[in-house]
Amino acid sequence: MPILSLVLWLPTLGAILLLLFNREKKDSIRWFANIWIFLCFLVSIPLITGFGSLRGYDRGLAGLQFIEDHEWIPIIGARYQLGIDGLSLVLVLLTTLLGVVSVVCSWSYIREKGREKEYYIMMLLLQSGMIGAFVSADLFLFFIFWEVMLVPMYFLIGIWGGKNRLYSAIKFFLYTLVGSVVMLLAVLKLFFIFPEVVKSHRPEVEATARQLAASSLTDAQRMGQVNQPMLAMIDNAIMRGAGIDPDTRGPLPTGYVHSTFNIGALTAMGPHIKEVFGLSLVIYLFIGFALSFAIKVPMFPFHTWLPDAHYDAPTAGSVILAGVLLKMGTYGFMRFSLPMFPDAANDPRVRQMMVALAIIGIIYGALVAMAQKDVKKLVAYSSVSHLGFVMLGLFALNPSGISGAVMQMINHGISTGALFMLAGILYERRHTYEIAEFGGLASVMPKFSTIFLVVTLSSLGLPLMNNFIGEFLTLRGAFEARMRWGALATVGIILGAVYMLWLYQRVFFGQVTNPANQSLPDLNAREFWQFAPLIFLIFWIGVYPNPVLSYIKPQTEIVVAQVNPGYFKSGGTEQAQTGDQKKDQQEAAAVVPGTGPGPER
Repeated sequence: MPILSLVLWLPTLGAILLLLFNREKKDSIRWFANIWIFLCFLVSIPLITGFGSLRGYDRGLAGLQFIEDHEWIPIIGARYQLGIDGLSLVLVLLTTLLGVVSVVCSWSYIREKGREKEYYIMMLLLQSGMIGAFVSADLFLFFIFWEVMLVPMYFLIGIWGGKNRLYSAIKFFLYTLVGSVVMLLAVLKLFFIFPEVVKSHRPEVEATARQLAASSLTDAQRMGQVNQPMLAMIDNAIMRGAGIDPDTRGPLPTGYVHSTFNIGALTAMGPHIKEVFGLSLVIYLFIGFALSFAIKVPMFPFHTWLPDAHYDAPTAGSVILAGVLLKMGTYGFMRFSLPMFPDAANDPRVRQMMVALAIIGIIYGALVAMAQKDVKKLVAYSSVSHLGFVMLGLFALNPSGISGAVMQMINHGISTGALFMLAGILYERRHTYEIAEFGGLASVMPKFSTIFLVVTLSSLGLPLMNNFIGEFLTLRGAFEARMRWGALATVGIILGAVYMLWLYQRVFFGQVTNPANQSLPDLNAREFWQFAPLIFLIFWIGVYPNPVLSYIKPQTEIVVAQVNPGYFKSGGTEQAQTGDQKKDQQEAAAVVPGTGPGPER
């Protein structure tokens, strides 16, 4: 079986095998689920290292690799197409790693006793759904996985969650479903306009496709190299859009639709939609995708489902929700909204609105987190703030900002996932998340307090820890784009340090004043070692982030070239002037005679 299909469907196979277990044999179910999820992680490692005749991912080659392309539903133009680039690769590995961590931390903390089998089945199905969204190269297939992964999370919250679990589960499902319906309309509109754009601008669409498959725009050794398998897949999709059978070079057979859902082909069409249908349609399509992704991120003001979902989700559900599911939104912006609709992303009205919402989310999330009296809700609101940095970096539209955004996506999954695990351990010992119920735990639980301190310092962006590099690159990109964007975002860094250090001080320092805390057990061996991979990544990425950056660099360059074409033409030393930047510089020139547009410093 091809490697991507194996990584994708292995968790589903495990869920099917779990159906054969007797629900009374709880230990056997636990051991099988833990071993199987670890096997799923091991199977994903050859994507980097290679195995036998399988070559590992070539980090210098842009575009999709490990491509699988099979006919699926020809009557609607949908195909079973899989592939990963550097962005997808790091997120798939993050998903399989957090899958292991979340299942291990569930060993003795499943609230609905007697339903262990169903719990692990939902966890495995959720993993397949998330991986499927990251590896889909067909938009229809992506949408299927985008919807399917909601169902296991709905049941995880609704059955194994807290006291308001049904309310939180329904709220989570309805919010995301509304966004999905709007995105589906945009997907269908893209599908229907594809033949018309190809018919009128086929040479331009094919030229954009070659740019998408180009290896590097800055590396002299790889410049000019083309990802031929990806280019062939896109060219075949373009031919189908023109009514040509790629195999026979004749007309498509009867019953085959003259369009495509291929993501690469639709991305190649994106910059040319405006020339055929005008800017208004491009903006409407952007909104259709962006609304769905903004709810999933979640961006302010679509964030209100998140605190409830996090608070009532089981610990493993919160880890997956924060570590992976929220990244679906930011992944969608980078995969679809920016490269598919560059004219909308570059429109001053759209860009300023997205940046404004990102900055509001950064500051608002931090302020609300500071006001929380509950550990889990504090961490939940911190996610709103941290993911605001991701959105700010993406809409900086330069390599530093976008690279920082991707790094922040990964780092947030590691650090916030660990924070939710730590909050879950506190709850299992005291059955409360109230900060006032704790105090002085450093003397009672020294191992626990040490790990909590490391993760706290990581979350607030201490140098030599993982979050620092993501926040630094994001702020650098924001300052490069607009000085005041970076200045406002810096407030969020300061507030983040305040609420995290204040949380640690209230929970761990001082005297033990509550008798219930005096004999709390420290971490056992399983609990201690489940944090080991996350602590390792915190320091490894913080000290040496280049391996991760090297995987995402080609995709970052492609997105920047698509949405901000003038950036690399100016040698990367001056950001292409777009929209609001031109206006600011023209106003400055009018005030100071003899000055003209120049790079903003």
